[in-house]
Amino acid sequence: MSLLLSLPLPARRALGAALLSITLAGCATNAPKTAAPSIPAPAPAAQPAPPPPEPPGRIIFLGFALDSQAKAFRNDVLLAEKLVGSIDPNALRIKLANPASGQPADWPQATVENFTLVMAKTAEVARPRDRVLLFVSGHSNPGVLNITVDGKHRHPLTPQILSDALAPLAARQVPTLVVLSACYSGAFMEPLKAPHRVVLTATDARRAAFRCRYDGDHTPFAQALFGQDGAGDLPVTAWMAQAQKAVAAQEKRRKLPPSLPQIFIGAEAQAWAGQPLRHWLPAP
Repeated sequence: MSLLLSLPLPARRALGAALLSITLAGCATNAPKTAAPSIPAPAPAAQPAPPPPEPPGRIIFLGFALDSQAKAFRNDVLLAEKLVGSIDPNALRIKLANPASGQPADWPQATVENFTLVMAKTAEVARPRDRVLLFVSGHSNPGVLNITVDGKHRHPLTPQILSDALAPLAARQVPTLVVLSACYSGAFMEPLKAPHRVVLTATDARRAAFRCRYDGDHTPFAQALFGQDGAGDLPVTAWMAQAQKAVAAQEKRRKLPPSLPQIFIGAEAQAWAGQPLRHWLPAP
């Protein structure tokens, strides 16, 4: 039996009241106040470093004179390079040629092996903001671009070889302008179509240009295209239209069959194809 129960009832009541009062008093008594521990403010989160500025775009000019049977082809590459240089003197320029007799042999030979090597290296270093202008000049037969070195035939450049060489640039969405100054070059049009690409050819798929005779300084198509006054101020579409007009007038004057130069503009190339060359080609 507890001590509380052994007491008489009045005593139990008094003790209970006393215990209750102590309990209540203890609850009411203010405990000593202690300062809350100070929590240091969290350090500001480190901000990620801003990404480095994207490097400016570049013009990459690739010129190939494939045939050693006429001086016009190497001269065409120089003419195309001159236009590029007038727009951007700092353009990257790679030139390969199989020179005709009497021309300097100071460039690497334009063989299939060298062509594919140059294109592979270009694809490795090209950035999406770069601009690539690929120019090829030479003789051809239906479906192939002929290659001759010192007058001897080598393995030709086929549409498949050219398409495969350009595929890495297409995969990286590098804007590319392809110009082919050769007979039957329209046969390359379909295999070369790509969204970020423009293709200009001297003829359609079934026609020769000026009966494949190039005794002048340049092929007529290259002269009409790259030799235009004020070409840098024209968009690709107008630039090509002027060349087509000049070629047709020369063919009519010389009573030659029409060669029908062709143009293709990819869906993603529509915007820059409508800009003046000097706005599209220079580094943006």
